[in-house]
Amino acid sequence: MTDLKSTIKSWLLNVVNDGSWQRFNDLHIDKISTVFPNKASWFTGGIECYIQAKTVIEELDLPYTVELAFPLKSRKTKIDHLVTSVSSLYKNYDDTPPSLYVFRNEWKELQELTTKGSKLQGFTSGKILGGNFFYFQVFNEDDNEIRRVLYLI
Repeated sequence: MTDLKSTIKSWLLNVVNDGSWQRFNDLHIDKISTVFPNKASWFTGGIECYIQAKTVIEELDLPYTVELAFPLKSRKTKIDHLVTSVSSLYKNYDDTPPSLYVFRNEWKELQELTTKGSKLQGFTSGKILGGNFFYFQVFNEDDNEIRRVLYLI
């Protein structure tokens, strides 16, 4: 746990101090620890990293918000159904591991994520995690697909 926290703290302080959070400088969980090498470990590993990052932010009293992003498989068309359970999340994972992002609290795009995304009710306990899950879909013109992401903010 200490290695996780120190790795996350180092990354977090770097992106805050150099301003690279504005360029979406993220940290994939498989780069934090080798104990998260495959999709089976991504959900619990991501949550553990998210909690550690929130702890660091609180301990240092930084005016930043951490986000955990789970990239999901892209689609050719928008889909109406949302990821409703952890097992459905596993089936929808992309090949990219989840990653942490950090944003300044007043950053307007952070607020847009929570308003444009669909808040998932009952997916997990927001009280335990200190955040909520949001499902987000956006059309990507470069590959003519709908990009899908599950965020924990």
